[in-house]
Amino acid sequence: MDIKKYLRKAAALVCAAVMTVCSAVIVSAEDFDVEITTANTVSAWENIPISMDHYDASKLTPQSQVIVTYSYTTTAEGECPIELIIQSWSNPDTPMVNASGGVWAKVAPLSWDESTAVFGYDDIVAAYGTSDLSSVDSVNIGATANATITATGLKFTECDKDFYVSMNDAERAEMYKNMLIAVLASALAIIIIIIVVFMIMLKRKTEYAYDAATGTYVKMDKSKKQD
Repeated sequence: MDIKKYLRKAAALVCAAVMTVCSAVIVSAEDFDVEITTANTVSAWENIPISMDHYDASKLTPQSQVIVTYSYTTTAEGECPIELIIQSWSNPDTPMVNASGGVWAKVAPLSWDESTAVFGYDDIVAAYGTSDLSSVDSVNIGATANATITATGLKFTECDKDFYVSMNDAERAEMYKNMLIAVLASALAIIIIIIVVFMIMLKRKTEYAYDAATGTYVKMDKSKKQD
């Protein structure tokens, strides 16, 4: 039996396990999605706020769209049931600032049907008063005068890659906890692999003898072993 061969196999298994876990951790730490899920229902003139704490709206591009998925009921057939409201209270620099120092900019969809509404970048900029969207604090999904809507998702398309900004402390702590769990799980898996490999080695070693001429372990003749 070639001990070095088994050690190389064990090392390869360990490396593969470590690389797999590290890759998973890197993806989970860096991966982000500009699609935000929600499951809220609002009635006429009410809205569902989507916080922009972790997003930089200034990274929207002229090709960007905001797509809302939803269902609705209405008392006015044919009337658009949904609107988008771009809100800011963080000292926005725009002529649309109201008396309280904020912006409440309503945007009508470019298109809409029973399940999807699409809002365009140009309409957002026109309603907000400037293309500098860095002070946007919330994007709200609103129901119009005669509608009740249930929103299921909001998606920003064709944003710059750094549209996602950061995590808050609680989310960062959760991420580190998940990373620690993954590392500990991988360490346990590696230990189990090593134990199994060495048990196999020890079991087989009793059936082999070291051949100094070749530097390898060779299987012993059972009849000679019994003698």
